[in-house]
Amino acid sequence: MIFRCGHFRPFAMFIGLALFSAGCGKQRLPSDPAPAEKSFPSAVAPRIIEKSSADPVAGPSVVTSLSFRMLTAESGFEFVRNDDMHGQERLFEVNGGGSAIFDFDADGWLDIFMTNGCRVPLALQSKETPGRLFRNHQHMKFRDCSEASGLMQYGYGTGCAVGDTNEDGFEDLYIAAFGPNQFWVNNGDGTFSFVSGTDIPAVPEWSSSVAFADLNADDTLDLYVANYVAESDTHPKLCHDSKPDVGDTGCSPSFFDGVSDSLLLSDGHGGFLDGSGAAGLSTLPGKALGVVICDFGGDPAPEIYVANDGEANFLFSLEIKPSQGEPVCPDHVTLRERAVFANVALNEQGFAQASMGVAASDLDRNGLVDIFLTHFFGESNTLYLNHSTSDSLVFQDATRVSALGPPSLRKLAFGVVSLDVDNNGWKDLLVANGHTNDRTWSGPSAPYRMTPQLFENQGNALFVDVSNAAGDYFHRELLGRGMAMGDLDRDGRMDAVVSQQIDPSVILQNKTKSAGSSLFLRLIGRTCCRTPVTARVTLMNTEPTACEYLVGGGSFQSASANEIHFGLADARSVDLEILWPGGDREIVTDVTPGYWTIRQGDHRAWPTNHSETVAD
Repeated sequence: MIFRCGHFRPFAMFIGLALFSAGCGKQRLPSDPAPAEKSFPSAVAPRIIEKSSADPVAGPSVVTSLSFRMLTAESGFEFVRNDDMHGQERLFEVNGGGSAIFDFDADGWLDIFMTNGCRVPLALQSKETPGRLFRNHQHMKFRDCSEASGLMQYGYGTGCAVGDTNEDGFEDLYIAAFGPNQFWVNNGDGTFSFVSGTDIPAVPEWSSSVAFADLNADDTLDLYVANYVAESDTHPKLCHDSKPDVGDTGCSPSFFDGVSDSLLLSDGHGGFLDGSGAAGLSTLPGKALGVVICDFGGDPAPEIYVANDGEANFLFSLEIKPSQGEPVCPDHVTLRERAVFANVALNEQGFAQASMGVAASDLDRNGLVDIFLTHFFGESNTLYLNHSTSDSLVFQDATRVSALGPPSLRKLAFGVVSLDVDNNGWKDLLVANGHTNDRTWSGPSAPYRMTPQLFENQGNALFVDVSNAAGDYFHRELLGRGMAMGDLDRDGRMDAVVSQQIDPSVILQNKTKSAGSSLFLRLIGRTCCRTPVTARVTLMNTEPTACEYLVGGGSFQSASANEIHFGLADARSVDLEILWPGGDREIVTDVTPGYWTIRQGDHRAWPTNHSETVAD
């Protein structure tokens, strides 16, 4: 977030871009010509019917089949976050919280966790507003099971990450905070246990987003913790404000010192070791709000992308020292910063932007993961298309040619997910908007509450803003923050959860009527991590290329379901090539639309079990 102008700093260095055509990785397996039923139709562009005269940057009005229905208390999902807002707009109270979508009880139905805040200062040890866990009772009905599960997150929670850290088949939860972070182990019986003590290194900084992945090639999940700025809960930094009768309010992030991120490496026994200093993070302070871990190079080694607020963004590649049978040591991993040379540190004008949320997905279907960033009011959101080769990571700022720039200039965007709303094979973008400071008293130039946005992919990463035609939710002025995605009602269409400030958080149920068929995959690693972040699945015999990656982190302070989703349009069956972390390749043939589980080495897909009834 940036409250005032004059904060950005241009870099003197500009790196030339070379555009390369790339497949779904370094190697392509030979295949026969695609049968008709395994081919994707070309994306159909929404029909433009008129241009808006009210707002020159609002984009055209369109006809679209994409549609979402907003659900709150009527579904049993009833949550209003407490940010201890007193009108001063202290920096820590304006960022809001996040959400996680995951199947905590392994019944095949995705559940929802919401981080929560508390009264400040933290020494009050306020316990009135814990985080909330909502169990999915099917048919878009949820029930608060926080107390029954023991998952009572107290404190000023911000972001969260989900992964099966102890390989027992049940996903665990790490919660970032303004204050002490928390790690909760899933006991496998519907309850969680809080892990404390020396098993979990303390992270003294204000943490925002977090992501799980195997970062030292030992086949266990590690954690990257994105940390924001140095701020105090007892003596928050305030600046003079010209608003009448207010006095001092929260300062711009430019007045705060950045802090370094944290790298927590699994010790292989359910705990973690602090590898931050040895990895080189202590010499790289930033102001991180978003993080995503993915295979950006197609090799399949992980890279870490960090969205910084008003500072150059980071893109880390990993150098891993072979363990040679030794116990896990925190000095086995070194991070190498590649963002400037990969053209993803700054925008195409050479400026750092106020980066908040990040989505990583193949938006142009060239087989490589692209990056979409959300930014502050007055800046456009940014799209970096991936043109990397086997030798180098290379991206292009494609914001202008994608038509994503102008519609975002009068928005302050946070959470974002890339999802195929209508299952036509092309990823769309869903964005949560809302300002951090209420300046409406000074005039109409900067709104406080903002409408969310939905951008439909017309093919090859050309987008149209279809928000006005996509449902009532997109006409509401809100303060959107974190966002996560997953198919909550198991109807083959991707849904979302949005964490909001002041107003109730919402479920967005996908009601798109013209949606094609879909494929949802749950991948289970055996020789790699059970939660195989960076795994890549390719639909064979399709043009253009269709790849999906399992990513760690993403969006803003949120965790989407650890599933891979393909929109299949009218395809009746597909053949899959899976590239697992570590490099194992596997072919699974004749997979029909639906929900499937693939265990590494089985060379077949198993139906994903969804229980028909849910007990109280």
